[in-house]
Amino acid sequence: MANRENGKAGTGERVVVIGLGRFGTSLARTLHALGYEVTGIDTVEKRVAAAADFVTLAVQGDGGDEALLRSLAVDRSDFGVVAQTENVETSALAAMILKRLGVGWVVAKAANDLHAELLRRVGADRVVFPEQDAGLRLGHSLSVRYINDYIPLSPFTGVAKLRAPAHFVGCSLGELCAPHAGRLDVLLIQRGREVITAPAPEDRIAAGDELLVVGADPTIDAFAEPDDAPS
Repeated sequence: MANRENGKAGTGERVVVIGLGRFGTSLARTLHALGYEVTGIDTVEKRVAAAADFVTLAVQGDGGDEALLRSLAVDRSDFGVVAQTENVETSALAAMILKRLGVGWVVAKAANDLHAELLRRVGADRVVFPEQDAGLRLGHSLSVRYINDYIPLSPFTGVAKLRAPAHFVGCSLGELCAPHAGRLDVLLIQRGREVITAPAPEDRIAAGDELLVVGADPTIDAFAEPDDAPS
């Protein structure tokens, strides 16, 4: 087992990331930048060496090895992430051990639906499909020109971040939302560094604004690109 430490101080909250492939590495890097104390574990020495630059502790070892996880005191972690999917058995074992050691919240990446079911059965609190989720979000952002990002809430409902089209500029929210009353809500407006939460109907849209809206997909599409909008 090889250990590499990075002495950056953080918020005191701890997380263990098992699997330092592209997903695990990106996640570990982000969490460390946010101030978490991150322990990263992977069997591949090259990945561990690379992660040493941006995690608190990088360890070469098997994430399904209970003795290793105990020695790293992962039971003191606020949450754990099983980010590797190459070996389904190791993935499920790692999730199960994290829960057994007392990690309160365990998130695991799944390769397919069967893998996801197994992870849930062994105790994973949340199962994610990063590639599938990214494809879904990109698909929605491409289907409407003004959508910058999208988070699905159900198969046909979601939260979308919209770049204000030119025909929105100068209009009030009341005017824009009237055709969709009761079916769409504007949660906030981002204007540069300013964030306007719970905007009022009389608030007017300025050039460059971004709107966070929630509603059914067809309603969001119609709001962003009404039939009478200038092309």
